[in-house]
Amino acid sequence: MRSAEPAVREGLSVTLPTIEEAALTSRTALVMGHGGGSDCLVASLVADWLGRLGVQRIILGGVACQWWLPADAEPKIRRTTVGPDFYQPLDLKPAQPLGENAVIVLPDTQIDGRQPHEATAARHFGGEAFVVSLRGGGRGVADGMRQVIAHYGADLLVSVDVGSDTLSTGNEIRPTQTSLADHLTLAGLLQQECRSYFALAGYGVDGEMEIEELDRNLSTAVKAGALRGVVTASNAAIERVATLHDEAYDPVGSLVIKAGRGDFGLHRTLKSNPFGEVVRVGPAALPVWVFDPRIVADSVAAHAKDLVPTTTDAEAEQTYRSLGRIPEISLPRFVDFQR
Repeated sequence: MRSAEPAVREGLSVTLPTIEEAALTSRTALVMGHGGGSDCLVASLVADWLGRLGVQRIILGGVACQWWLPADAEPKIRRTTVGPDFYQPLDLKPAQPLGENAVIVLPDTQIDGRQPHEATAARHFGGEAFVVSLRGGGRGVADGMRQVIAHYGADLLVSVDVGSDTLSTGNEIRPTQTSLADHLTLAGLLQQECRSYFALAGYGVDGEMEIEELDRNLSTAVKAGALRGVVTASNAAIERVATLHDEAYDPVGSLVIKAGRGDFGLHRTLKSNPFGEVVRVGPAALPVWVFDPRIVADSVAAHAKDLVPTTTDAEAEQTYRSLGRIPEISLPRFVDFQR
């Protein structure tokens, strides 16, 4: 087996192989949700593909970012979740800490009576999953990734975002709604020695960028050489994600299922207001796009590089604000829109 090549090493540019080549020469892979919520469940589409290519061990995980509902809320009816919680994964119980910035979670893991989506992943994929903290800023999330890589002896890391906002530049006509978490995770990928990839599932289904601007940014990244292949999900893997969303619903992740079933066209998703938002699910949402994270950051997501030296979520929030961005953790956690 070929040894893993680093994606970034002290500023030295190293070209990553295609994702197919990486899969064929890897033994243990970590596949994680990039932006919180149900990203870790959608990431199972990539895990399934890697397994079919011969990767022997695959562990799912994600970052400690959740859009918790109030304890007494009726989902999708009375209140709408607006801001996420960058919660402390060390508060999850039961869990196995790997250090200050990462834990292993089990099927019954919870915090304050609520379960992260990673616990659902643990129930359905091997009995355990991992959660990486965002509270340590860019340095902390990178450290958490390294802790998980070392624990499992992984030689491949794929971080899967759902939607589009990681590809935002900050100059879009409509500001993205949840991109701080995505750019923090991307900042972590930039600091890894293990071969690390950024992947995009459900192209545009988060509705956070106008499709014309998303296409432009994707074009910029592809022209810069960022694309490292595409993953095509199997029908069985799509249906399994659908089953998981019956258990742990997420409005954006559910649109990936529609894309996988070929249900293209206009759809309404309930995210941050009671009227919902219109998103266009098109053929580009069918494959999972895989990129070199370094080139993505160099070509479009430059603000991720600004987050690399941050050491707390508060510092990351202030840095993001200084770049003219709206950090989602500064918003109310939820709003009751009815009198």
